[in-house]
Formats: sequence, structure tokens, C-alpha cells
Amino acid sequence: MTAPRFLNFMRAILSCLLLGIAVSCGDQTDPVKDSIDRVAAAAEKRDAAAVLGQLAETFQSAEGIGRADVEAQLRRYFAAYENLDVEISELSIERAERAARATFRADLSGKVRKIGGLEGILPSASAWRFEVRLVPEGDGWKIAWVSYQPAEGR
Repeated sequence: MTAPRFLNFMRAILSCLLLGIAVSCGDQTDPVKDSIDRVAAAAEKRDAAAVLGQLAETFQSAEGIGRADVEAQLRRYFAAYENLDVEISELSIERAERAARATFRADLSGKVRKIGGLEGILPSASAWRFEVRLVPEGDGWKIAWVSYQPAEGR
């Protein structure tokens, strides 16, 4: 996988994981939002194993990346930043009995660690458009698929 493609994939995963920040309000609990909240909490702790626990067994990105590659990639990505912030906007969630779909814009910003020239390679800010599909698995909902592309200006 090329470096730009890897970085784009990692941004997509991170944004999916942090989507719960924007959807965690309200009195009623929604199992789809609850799942995303758990992913967001794990990402905020930079806990790649906990994030992996929120991906469906059949997870695969639109680029064909499966669960087997995600944990190592997340560990590398989380280690590259001292901190990460995500602003979710334009959120839309569609639900069905056996699947859910969320689309949103994620504006990412963070402080890149100053080791090995990372600050010259990784961006401190970027914006992405995402589509995420979740499925019921076990006793909750898990992320089964993600697609992303660079977002146009605001």
C-alpha cells in the first residue's frame, strides 16, 4: 500500500471511530449511536485493540482492507500524533432492521509527533467525506464497511 493511500485509509478509520462524538446526545439510546460512541471512546484513548473490537468480523473497507490489517495500521497512526481532534458535520443516519448507513464530513486536526520527519509527511489538518455501514453483531452494532474521499471546501 502506498504511503498516501495508507494515510487516507487511516484518516477514514479514525473519523469513523470518532463519529460518536457528534452523535452521542439525546435521552433515548440508539444501538447504532451506542456502537459509534464506543468506537469514539476507544479512539480518544488511542486504543487500537478496543477499536478493533468494534469492527464487524466481516469488516472490509472500500479499498479491500480487512480486520487483519487494521489494528497494526491504527497503532501506527495513533502513535504518529500527539493529539487528534475531529469535527463531524453534515451527519445523516439511515436505519433498517439488519443494517445502518451513516454519511458525514469529518474535519481532522492534530499535532504530529516530531520524530523521524513525520511532521513533514503527515498533515496537521484535513477534511474527508465518509460513508459507513454498520450491522448487528453479537449484542450490538459493529462497523462492517467504510468508504471515504477528500471533502470539498466548506
